[in-house]
Amino acid sequence: MESLKRQAILLILGAMTLGGVIVTVLHSFEIETHPISLLIPPLTAIICLSLLIYLLKYPPQIHLVIKILLLWGGFVIFFPEYFFVIEAWLDDQKFLVDTLPPMSSGVFLLTTTMIVFLRPRRLVPLTLIVWGTIAAPVVTYLLYHLQELSTPRGLDLMVTFVPAMGINFALILFYARLQDAINQLYIERFHFKEVSEKDALTRVFNRGTGEKMLQNLIDQRDQQIGIILCDIDRFKQINDNYGHLMGDRVLQLIARCCQDHLRAKDILIRWGGEEFLVVVIGDHEQELVSLAERLRGTIAHQSIPEVGKVTASFGVALLQPQESLSQLFERADQGLYQAKRSGRDRVVLA
Repeated sequence: MESLKRQAILLILGAMTLGGVIVTVLHSFEIETHPISLLIPPLTAIICLSLLIYLLKYPPQIHLVIKILLLWGGFVIFFPEYFFVIEAWLDDQKFLVDTLPPMSSGVFLLTTTMIVFLRPRRLVPLTLIVWGTIAAPVVTYLLYHLQELSTPRGLDLMVTFVPAMGINFALILFYARLQDAINQLYIERFHFKEVSEKDALTRVFNRGTGEKMLQNLIDQRDQQIGIILCDIDRFKQINDNYGHLMGDRVLQLIARCCQDHLRAKDILIRWGGEEFLVVVIGDHEQELVSLAERLRGTIAHQSIPEVGKVTASFGVALLQPQESLSQLFERADQGLYQAKRSGRDRVVLA
């Protein structure tokens, strides 16, 4: 989304820079031009070009650029409008329908830009404020000068600032509610995705998700891949002696303990029952064994008041060339079986 916003704002800045240059050139050919018309277009070109260069140099500053652009866009509309409305009020010889610059496209461009770049909850009140601030002076003036309201330009201004902008605001309100609904759906989708991928008890990846992730890594084979198969020793005795609720608590503590001592690139999976699997990317055999030893020592030094000392056995295997997922697990399982037979609470490299 940030990338799309950056592309859109770069295009807008480029178009506004070009538009400012074109309008400046066209005004230079006019015999008599109002000072505001001589000032705002070149300033717009300079400001937009500066923002364009700044954003290209500092891409993370996109939100600052958006704020400045919206503020300048509002100024370009508000200042000339209020200036010419006040001038027409004070001078009976001047008519607003003749002096007010074309601004309908600018108004809708500003509100459209707000739709794209502002959050829905801020968009609705800000649009209402912008609408009232822009429409109030022109509509009030025309209602007090009915002879100007009856002209084609007067009717066009009234239609632009009341029904047309009212429809625009209704569409913005609809967009904001639609965006809220989309955000809610995204949150629910994220929740369901997390539920489907994570083990409900330990909050680590479940076996189905883990198998898919590991198979994808094996299919790519662009880095070393190793697995550490961990089995809690004498877990059945814990369930039999202390109950399944305590067994669940032990599983949660072991999972949290392992997760806290793994690196960011390591993946922890509850493989089933009292078994956990750690997927390690980019390490060699000795590093794999060292990591398993650290996990074994960390678990062994944990003390659960109701249960006491809990240990785990580990089978370690590094993926060999042309080896399949099932063959890799068969070797790791053999290492785990050997660790159990050798007295438990140890690491065996298969």
